[in-house]
Amino acid sequence: MPKTHSSFRENFQQFWPVFGITGVIVIAIATTGFFFFYHGQRIVEDQLKDKLRSTASAAAIQFDGDTIIKISPSDTMGNSKQLKKVVQKLQKLREEVTNVRYAYIMRQTKTPGQLEFVADADLALSKEQLDLNKNSIIDANEEASPPGTVYDASNVPALLTEAFMHPVTDDRIVHDQWGWTISGYAPIRNGSGQIMAVLGIDMDATDYASLSESAFSPAALLLMVLAGISIGGGTLMFLWKRRLETLERLETERSGLLRLAFHQLGGPLTIINWSLEELEEQSPESLQRTIANIQEGVRRLRVILKTLKEADLVHSGNIEYRPESVSLGTILEKVVREMSDRFALRKQKINLELEKNITMRLDPKLIAGVAQELLTNAMDYSADGTTITVRARKHGRFAEFEIEDHGCGIPRSDLNRIFNEFTRGSNATRFKADGNGLGLYIVRGIINRTKGKVSAKSEEGVGTTITVQLPMA
Repeated sequence: MPKTHSSFRENFQQFWPVFGITGVIVIAIATTGFFFFYHGQRIVEDQLKDKLRSTASAAAIQFDGDTIIKISPSDTMGNSKQLKKVVQKLQKLREEVTNVRYAYIMRQTKTPGQLEFVADADLALSKEQLDLNKNSIIDANEEASPPGTVYDASNVPALLTEAFMHPVTDDRIVHDQWGWTISGYAPIRNGSGQIMAVLGIDMDATDYASLSESAFSPAALLLMVLAGISIGGGTLMFLWKRRLETLERLETERSGLLRLAFHQLGGPLTIINWSLEELEEQSPESLQRTIANIQEGVRRLRVILKTLKEADLVHSGNIEYRPESVSLGTILEKVVREMSDRFALRKQKINLELEKNITMRLDPKLIAGVAQELLTNAMDYSADGTTITVRARKHGRFAEFEIEDHGCGIPRSDLNRIFNEFTRGSNATRFKADGNGLGLYIVRGIINRTKGKVSAKSEEGVGTTITVQLPMA
């Protein structure tokens, strides 16, 4: 008996490091996997919200606030051409945009927390189409909402204030008897720019919910830990296989995020499509507005396609850098001059503090593109009338330039990842609804190609300074 006890103790002393280390590795990998799954889930959710905000924003400009305000609670599809036209547009939106379940327009009432419906896409449906549960009765939750129907928005924070200021979505995805949905809203303006109502879109979120439920299971974590403790050293080979599978899954998720970025093409295409159709029925007075909508849609398409192409070049490491002897100050002055009309539209001032005679070998097109991206970010995330400063100076072996704004700033928790692919500040969508998180990723890729450095200093609510360092030789 003493001999058996001694043998067991010797075996345990021999193998316990293997079991211990294996168990620690398994737990560490499981924890890391949980983090990546959770982080990926958040990215997908943010992409879904961005798509919904972009869709609502693009659709809202198709509705005229002056027409909306004329629709009264007594109007019906039979006695109001204005209501009928608006409802037909809402129904068309639901038919043409993927996963849109409901589309409606609401406006504020004199009672705080209460809104009233102006139009509902369901008003265009027949009784058979409204009867979703096929019980031959139009239940209360299946009825369309005619003009004047009161809606209690006290439990929907986004509808109380933000929806009447800028495009926004609900914070959470909800589940009801019809499945998983998330709602987005965008203000509708009249010819003078005043906000008269809000467009609401309820989008199907079933795919996201399925991903959330299957992304990670606590039971899987427990099995992994138990397996690591029980099978000892042999588990190391199993972990290596799981590691390769994890890398493959991360690559699959990256490809999925890229496909989500392509969804942004839907917004500008919708603008162009609807605007071209309206050309056939518009009067000469409103023709200029439709043309402006088409031009805006084309501009958005060009920006999206250019960004995706540049991001692919950065990702594959195929950026062509063709340096020539140029003045850094001249490049920056030219970019500021080309963007002057956009700054003037926002009443923003540009302060140039450029050290003279910084001549070096650069690719003028790529460096100009970097400066334009940084200035565009400073403009988009700063309030009207603010000042943006552009500095350039020599700093040891480097020439550096920086863009300083006094805008919304970047949260401290986001600073260490702001140059990553598909990454935006967590507060970015409140100031710019559409965005794919590729701009600063492309900037970093170009600057790395020059053997330079790029960094960001920021304080939320105060402003941001992006510094680019370029080697003199």
